Amino acid sequence: MFYQIKRYLLTKFGDIKIFKWPMYVLYHPTSFRIKGSHTREIMDIVQPGDLVMRSYINYLDGYFIPKGDSDCSHGGLYVGDGKIVHAIAEGTLMDDIIDFCRCDRILILRPCYGQQWAVEHARKCADQNIEYDFDFESGNGKYYCHELMASCFPYLDIRPLSRPIPIFQYIGLDIPSPVAFLSDSFYVNRHFITIYESDGRALK
Repeated sequence: MFYQIKRYLLTKFGDIKIFKWPMYVLYHPTSFRIKGSHTREIMDIVQPGDLVMRSYINYLDGYFIPKGDSDCSHGGLYVGDGKIVHAIAEGTLMDDIIDFCRCDRILILRPCYGQQWAVEHARKCADQNIEYDFDFESGNGKYYCHELMASCFPYLDIRPLSRPIPIFQYIGLDIPSPVAFLSDSFYVNRHFITIYESDGRALK
């Protein structure tokens, strides 16, 4: 019962955007900082096996998901043909990169090796529509987004981390998150290179 309640709340949190001033709440917003020009540049740069990470500004779940140095809260694996595999509340799905880029920040990381196996693994996970892991625990046959990404690169020493939880930082408390795979698990990993930031500037 508790798991079902948590699943419902976390699913809804991902669709709610809060504006501080004037104070109001918006469900399923449609305006984002990543525009068509950014998406075209991303599509020119991204390669199969790249990790594509994103985040939103003022979304309710962003106050609870630790973003760390990457400033991203969600991610997926680009598998080619304009498709990204990622784990969301509805399960492990394959989405169009254009839809995935409807957000406020994009970060692309390129692994030093292992792309082919990663793409094959991600496609299998999407075909099976593996259930989302609302408990954020490893080894239970389910995946949350960063856990799915880590499973795609088993030999790159990707480690679970802990980062401050934003909602507590806003009130002056430095309370760390539980140890789990986060965006920073890849962003600070020496086996991944940042090749794109969401200001539209490709990195060499």
